Amino acid sequence: MPYLSISVSRYGKNSKTNMQQKLKPLIIIGHRNPDTDSVVSALAYASLKKRMGLQVIAGRTGKLNKETKFVLSFLNQPTPPLISDLSGKSVILVDHNDIVQAVPGIEKAEILEIIDHHCLGGLETEKPIFYRAEPVGSTSTIIAKIFNEKAVKISKAEAKMLLTGIISDTLFFNSPTATEEDKKTAKKLKLIAGINMADLAKKMFDAKSSLRGLSASDIVNGDEKEFELNSVKFTISVFETANPDKVKAKSAEIFKVMSQNKTEKKQLIFFLIIDIFRAASFLYILGEEENQIAQKAFLIEPKNRIMYLPGIVSRKKQVVPAISKVIKDL
Repeated sequence: MPYLSISVSRYGKNSKTNMQQKLKPLIIIGHRNPDTDSVVSALAYASLKKRMGLQVIAGRTGKLNKETKFVLSFLNQPTPPLISDLSGKSVILVDHNDIVQAVPGIEKAEILEIIDHHCLGGLETEKPIFYRAEPVGSTSTIIAKIFNEKAVKISKAEAKMLLTGIISDTLFFNSPTATEEDKKTAKKLKLIAGINMADLAKKMFDAKSSLRGLSASDIVNGDEKEFELNSVKFTISVFETANPDKVKAKSAEIFKVMSQNKTEKKQLIFFLIIDIFRAASFLYILGEEENQIAQKAFLIEPKNRIMYLPGIVSRKKQVVPAISKVIKDL
């Protein structure tokens, strides 16, 4: 099987804890600075759990981006409630497994499950849990497979939900993270949903690319993830767009926000504009520390503190590994 799956008796059919969980609401939630896959995978998994008789709440932890707002409107789905503290809560995590990307209070929460498609992070649990990670392009792909494994028929609404997560996280299969598993799953969901994937992808990416009402801070901080390696803390933020030139026009403001972030967070700051359709990125180089790491990672000379990276569109699979390798060797 192409995934890591660890299960324990608490999820057994006759488990006493399983009965208790039918009475105690669980929170299913994705990572900080939620993207579409993080939100819809939580919603879809909550839908599955409810159909299996459990009381669950799908939540979010942060402001929604424009693409996700469009998706929820398209799905006629209310915005999930904002969860700002998980202390004392029973939770299921989707689309992340790293403590720095989790909701505050996760250290004092009872983690029951993790469903993810990223590398292992730094979360620890006191008890064994159900953990499933697969090297696919979207957590929504894994959730769709779980529906099938549980012999629960995916509804039209659930199919649309899962399809948006796959389209978003794989950049409509243009990302190197996209796999045949994602494509196969999306084709099945498309038949159930009865929609045109290309049309849906265009509308989603148009919404994602809109700068209307966005400040430079929104652009830089809207999709940021923090990392720590060898005691070096660094943030890698991305803004995916079909119109990179419009974003680059705000470069002076973008560098100002990055500088403010570095002063406040005391860590290395990287920011990329990802060109969805041309499959390339523009990496913004804030200072000499970032410049040295970026040049060693990508072997490209920046121009005016911006490094053009053809073929680089995935933070998870391309950018984080390259930068992490350099930091490990510092």
